[in-house]
Amino acid sequence: MVFNFLKADITISLRKFASVTLLTSGTLAWFFIINIYHEELLRNIDPTGTWIIEGQIIFYAFAIVSGIIGSLINKKGNHRKFLVSWIVLGIISTILPLVIQGMEAIIVYSILLGFSLGFGLPDSLTLIANCTTVEERGRVSGATILEIFAIAVPAVIVIRILGSGILAIVLLMIIARLVSFFALSLDKYDTDLVKKKPELLKSNYKEFIFYVIPWIIFTFASGLASNLIPNTEPYALVDSLGTPIRYVLIGVFGLIWGIIADRFGRKQAIIIGLVILAISFGVLGFAFSPDAALFYQIISGIAWGSFLSIYLVLPGDLSAISSREKFYALGTISPLIALFSLPLIGDIATFFAPSAFSQVLSVLLVLSIIPVMLAKETLQESKIRKRKMKEYTDKLGKILQESKEKS
Repeated sequence: MVFNFLKADITISLRKFASVTLLTSGTLAWFFIINIYHEELLRNIDPTGTWIIEGQIIFYAFAIVSGIIGSLINKKGNHRKFLVSWIVLGIISTILPLVIQGMEAIIVYSILLGFSLGFGLPDSLTLIANCTTVEERGRVSGATILEIFAIAVPAVIVIRILGSGILAIVLLMIIARLVSFFALSLDKYDTDLVKKKPELLKSNYKEFIFYVIPWIIFTFASGLASNLIPNTEPYALVDSLGTPIRYVLIGVFGLIWGIIADRFGRKQAIIIGLVILAISFGVLGFAFSPDAALFYQIISGIAWGSFLSIYLVLPGDLSAISSREKFYALGTISPLIALFSLPLIGDIATFFAPSAFSQVLSVLLVLSIIPVMLAKETLQESKIRKRKMKEYTDKLGKILQESKEKS
């Protein structure tokens, strides 16, 4: 039944599906590899490690700024060239740690890397929304999340097998980014052919803010949690085991939550994701131990699958085509703002007992459910009822057909 629903009423063609999902998944897989090995990349440019934190801050700052700039550019008639330029910049910036050295080089590298992420990402995400209907958007977005980690997890495994060498990291990052190039070969990306829809009501900006608040809190809390778990044994062993499992679960549950979002609505998936992550923090606070840390890694993977999938959907649900890139820019830069702030205040967690701080984060996540409750559901109840009625009719028709064949 789940498989039948996965493919039911899908209007996007297979070629278009592969094109728009791979364009995004290649870029975000590239970003997740950066997220894991960012310090190694920066340290290869500046072996003294003096500008590691500054490099991370510059990277996220320019990812935020470039995301805003990219969403404001008029790409009419030059959409494909814009995407090609964005991907080429990503490949060039990826190679830089192999050829440049020094503290000044870290500034240049971090600026280019930030632009390589943020500049075209809202546009890339917008294409998914433009090519899907509300009823199928969750499943297509969930498939995109699965693709991201189908690329990123094998890359991380290969890097670890090869010993985390800088050459291996750079090569695997380039391969991930080339996936987006392959996506460009599958479609013309002619946005002028997309039919215009009615303009967005102003009230939907307020609705989206209600959804953005828990997105920021979720990202911020998850980032702070990484500072709670020590790098010493046996926690380091737990991390080496738990991280790959966590990424696999994000990919698998990204698709599962996408299916749930198209079947039951978006709000339920977000609320469940917040509750799941709050429970994992509660376990850390109740009994801080390697076993609890592993439990957190696993459960947080399920929760992240929910948020990544649903927040690929929501900007498209709440926006008209004319304003969609701006909505996706806001949805993109919101978690980046949280990540930007972590190097600045990340050490705050070290001043508190891990168990007490985990409980604070758990309460914060539970409180962030309130804005979600205030927001409206973006999958209309009429569409849910229509889908249930169609499923009932199809099932009844199948029973009658089988009964007729037996008689």
